Amino acid sequence: MIGVDMGTSSTRVAVIDDQGVQLAAASRPTRLLNPARQVFEQCPDEMYASVLLAIKDVLTLFTINPGEIVGISICGQMAGISTVGRGWQATTPYDSWLDMRCVQQVQRLKPYEQQIVQRSGAPVSANHAAKWLYWREEQPDTYRKIRKIIMPAAYVAGRMAALDSDAAFMDDTYLGFNSFADSQASGWNHSLIDEFQLEHDRLPQLVKPWDRIGSVSAEVASSSGLLAGTPIFAGCADIAASLLGTGAFQAGQLFDIAGTGSVLATLLDHYAADTRHNTLATFRHCIPELYYSMAYVGGAGLTLKKFGLTESECGQLELQGRSMLSERNKLLFLPHLGGCHAPFEAAFCGAFVGLDWSHDRTDQYRAMLESIAYEYARFLQCMKDMNIDIREEGIISLGGGANSQLFRQIKADVLGIPCRKLPVAESGVLGVALIAGHGAGVFADMKQTAIDWQKPVECVSLPDPSRQRFYAGMRKAYEHMLANLRPVLSDLQSVSLD
Repeated sequence: MIGVDMGTSSTRVAVIDDQGVQLAAASRPTRLLNPARQVFEQCPDEMYASVLLAIKDVLTLFTINPGEIVGISICGQMAGISTVGRGWQATTPYDSWLDMRCVQQVQRLKPYEQQIVQRSGAPVSANHAAKWLYWREEQPDTYRKIRKIIMPAAYVAGRMAALDSDAAFMDDTYLGFNSFADSQASGWNHSLIDEFQLEHDRLPQLVKPWDRIGSVSAEVASSSGLLAGTPIFAGCADIAASLLGTGAFQAGQLFDIAGTGSVLATLLDHYAADTRHNTLATFRHCIPELYYSMAYVGGAGLTLKKFGLTESECGQLELQGRSMLSERNKLLFLPHLGGCHAPFEAAFCGAFVGLDWSHDRTDQYRAMLESIAYEYARFLQCMKDMNIDIREEGIISLGGGANSQLFRQIKADVLGIPCRKLPVAESGVLGVALIAGHGAGVFADMKQTAIDWQKPVECVSLPDPSRQRFYAGMRKAYEHMLANLRPVLSDLQSVSLD
């Protein structure tokens, strides 16, 4: 099976056998364009090319026999939207999950938030529904060319299968990010769509992750090395794929996914929505009887790059940041450089608070990592307020950030629970490859197969009791910072340039 994970900064591809063993893997970088403040987009042609090139890499560099590939499945970014015209041509750039140009449309949806949270599972934010309204209201000439609104992974899969717009699809693991969705019923909130006078026929058909949507076309076969006719399955949202790939299915299990965004998620054995804080978003899991609730810090991984931190320098700062706590650690960082996503506050940005002449780059680096842990503590409290019985034996850490021992230790210390790292670096491609295998009939029981593939924990970062009092104080200061900076940042955004 081939699993493809279309991330924000790279596309990752792996070939997995029926025992869950990774036979080959490759990745290709992708460009995230940031032409203006809070405007983020990607070129659909470049995203498509990155997938085909990475597939060609794994097939040729590792001498994989394409005739043995039983299927391919793609997972991808969740809160942004792609669009296609009648011939499956991209009609807009990929409107990224980081993009906040639809702020006015978010405010238009806010009066309906109680209904939206209960039906879709998520609070109103800069995601599918607001972006749909944006393109209709702000870009009417472009909007007239749009036939269907889909996910970027579906755009690539459909193009590989040479689909036309009538076959546009979206699997139901993405529904929580659409304010016009009815997640529990795996459908749409048609009355609310009518309220905004939107066209129902621009929505894609809803499918299951393992549904076959087509086959590799002859043109794609010649450029990628795949065989024409290779089955393509619908795939799923990237977080859903990552959770599936861990093989952990106990309700209350916590997951930390540290990538371009930093996500804290917990599994649910029933549908539940965060109607109290309007912070957590609830989604369908790939396993039909399961759901998960999560919140995230947008662009957390991107922040380090924007500050000019190279991988080499991060490695040096990682070692220097493990020193004993001192007065220099009393430094706070506000990580919402592109606005706050959970809960939605577009006026938020970044800030250091407590900075003095004694602080150096190591202190700033550590404060950036700690800010994510403080946000996780807020998310964890929301979960507890939803009466979710959190499993205290440990949080499973995934993504590139899981490789940072300092980051894992900070999260363990702030949250007061162990942080466990699995040896599987790419749980997303593993999970979505499993979906392809299930769709192809290789695995009858997807859940049991994921459990059978489960790998033992590689390492555990235990909370340090000696730091409990310090981090309790820092969390309190962090919350005060959020409350007191809110009006300042709002005033800052309203300053006229005229």
